[in-house]
Amino acid sequence: GLLMAMEVGASLGNMANAWWMTSSMESSAAHRDARASYLPCQSERTRPGTIMVNKYGKRFVNEALNYNALGYALHNFDADVYEFPNLPYWLIFDAKFLPKYRMFTSMAGDPVPSWTVSAETFEELGEKAGFDGAGLAATVARFNADVRKGHDDEFGRGDNTYDNFWGDPRLPAPYATLGEIDTPPYHAIRMEAGVNGTCGGPRANQDAQVIDWNGDPIPGLYVCSNAMAGVTGGGYGGAGGTIGPGMTFGFLAGRHAAKQG
Repeated sequence: GLLMAMEVGASLGNMANAWWMTSSMESSAAHRDARASYLPCQSERTRPGTIMVNKYGKRFVNEALNYNALGYALHNFDADVYEFPNLPYWLIFDAKFLPKYRMFTSMAGDPVPSWTVSAETFEELGEKAGFDGAGLAATVARFNADVRKGHDDEFGRGDNTYDNFWGDPRLPAPYATLGEIDTPPYHAIRMEAGVNGTCGGPRANQDAQVIDWNGDPIPGLYVCSNAMAGVTGGGYGGAGGTIGPGMTFGFLAGRHAAKQG
């Protein structure tokens, strides 16, 4: 669709953005090819007893944020050291998690998946998985202290309704999403930056007509919904937030086309 629009001179917009998502490629080498399964990460990171850390073993975000906002944290660029400090990153949990909750393709109560790195200490876990284990130990100590007092002072995880919605519904806030990581063996899964969908495409005017690079409408060509340059830019309008704009621009396109005879 983009190629066809470009061939008739369509102006494109928002092409550097997407609906960002945390994801796992099931870290075994067997899945590291073009056919690798894409596994979105949602409840796995928001249930109590998990955190996400970068290669320094440090948390870098409220793990229970909406997927798009969290995705921007993955693409944060540190110009001082010229790197993306939060790529790659790891999902961390302990022995208490798997008996109670699913972990991607592994259901609650299943054995520890073969694509999970495990160790008896945080330092050993970091050495085996490829991140700073001492940094993780310090991070977990701080996180556990915050859990015990009932507030994540570092990132505010569990402070709002959305955070707790994706947590354990059997537990009260903030413990629906906050839980200590204190029981070995400890586990790590290497994570990737992913997308839930695109939000770039042809730009449109007030009648949903695709416009060219001069801002003039291209006769007979309309666009709406996720095929167009996203009307919210890089922002996330919440669950189903693209449905309203899609319906609106679809209506505008139909109304304008009908008037053309």
